Amino acid sequence: MCPVSWVALALLGSLLALAAISIETANEILTHTKDLVVRNFDWAFVGVATAALALVALLAVHPRANVRLGAEDSEPEFSRFSWFSMLFSAGLASGLLYWAAAEPILHFQGNPLLAQAGITPSTEAAAQTAIRITIFHWGFHGWGMYVLGGLAISVYAYRHDRPLTIRTALYPILGDRWIDRWPGHTIDLIGLLGTVFGVATSIGLAATALNATMSSLFGVDVALKNQMLIVAFVCALGIASAVSGVGRGIRRLSELNVWISAVLFTSVLVLGPFTELLMGIVTSTLDYLWTFLPLGLWLGETEEEIRWQSSWTIFYWGWWLAWMPFVSLFIARISKGRTIREFVLAVMGVPTAVIIIWMSVFGGTAIHQELANPGSVTGPVNQDYSLGIVAILDQLAAPGVSLALTAIALFLLFTWLVTSLDSATLVICHLIERPDAKTQQVLWGSILAAVTASLIWMGGVSALQAASIIIGLPLAGVMVLIGAGLLKDLFKGEL
Repeated sequence: MCPVSWVALALLGSLLALAAISIETANEILTHTKDLVVRNFDWAFVGVATAALALVALLAVHPRANVRLGAEDSEPEFSRFSWFSMLFSAGLASGLLYWAAAEPILHFQGNPLLAQAGITPSTEAAAQTAIRITIFHWGFHGWGMYVLGGLAISVYAYRHDRPLTIRTALYPILGDRWIDRWPGHTIDLIGLLGTVFGVATSIGLAATALNATMSSLFGVDVALKNQMLIVAFVCALGIASAVSGVGRGIRRLSELNVWISAVLFTSVLVLGPFTELLMGIVTSTLDYLWTFLPLGLWLGETEEEIRWQSSWTIFYWGWWLAWMPFVSLFIARISKGRTIREFVLAVMGVPTAVIIIWMSVFGGTAIHQELANPGSVTGPVNQDYSLGIVAILDQLAAPGVSLALTAIALFLLFTWLVTSLDSATLVICHLIERPDAKTQQVLWGSILAAVTASLIWMGGVSALQAASIIIGLPLAGVMVLIGAGLLKDLFKGEL
């Protein structure tokens, strides 16, 4: 067995055993470690996210940007539509659906930027700032980290004949001497743990959202046992999809996600305040392009600002970093034959453009409804953030239409989750050097389910957020090494 596999199994087994023996002790350790990371290393998360964005921008305009990822005559394996569908579905998952309504509403009720500008919360003047912050958390900075990791893996896998693993991204740093020894194994181990905890966080958050949505639709109790059943069901479907392979299960599910998302988006746009939403898309685009750089460099100074930033921006950067090994490796797997420039512009530009439009429409609709009927959206969101999407769909049209749209959203949550889990299972099998082993795909899909269930049991949303921030710190160090290696070979002309 690959050393990365058995060490990871031992560490994860210890976590599961600790949770089983003493849930209070496990939760206390998790919370204390998270607080330690946030208090002392917030600058590291902010610095790495901004530096990654700057480096990929340089790579997009560099003369070597026309280099193809693979032999010069290599052709892409997937069409552009399939490629966009897979990178979008794997990289964003279900979070885009429930946070698109909830996050703008939460920021609308108060945030440090409103206080600095002297804007009264929960007023029309607070709307643009709320949507700006939401887009910032889902935009260029996060995708820049995915691009940097994915591009490094692609370059050294397809042009230097290295395997598709995280350690491959550090080939210029580790070299032939160390890449297949303990330093390389350590990098893959960190990447594997990041994938497990990052995806477990998303599945866990979505399981609570699904439970709340099903409660609204069908009267199902919001209870721990139901969330565990959702996790088990999603993971079973994800394993089945992973076993069927990228070309069949994952590609088809990703394309299905895109079409269903388009139906839901169009419905909200047309049934909502149409002209206002179109104007909002333009305003949000210009506003984001004007403010994303200073926002990316901002660090809270007062106790309240630090607490807000740790709960939002630092959590997001930790979550993106935790997802980086998984998404970067998966994007590398499906991107052979693309040029460096095409890779950077597509993987950064297309999802960010979709995010701006999506958040502007869903967030704009939520705030429009809240201003017209105070409490109609803030009430459900403050009770449970995942109820935001249900709240806006309930007010959008006649009861029958709203119910149908909520059912579509529920189905979309499931399919997005399944796509993320099957992609993560595939990536983990690459990290343990068993990419086609069906038994390993079943094993690691089951482990993802067990870790997710343990984190929900340990503390719900707070435990899930803590896990992402903690694993994000060592991955921030890995990102620094990846960037240094790419710069080294870029200036030597060896990319």
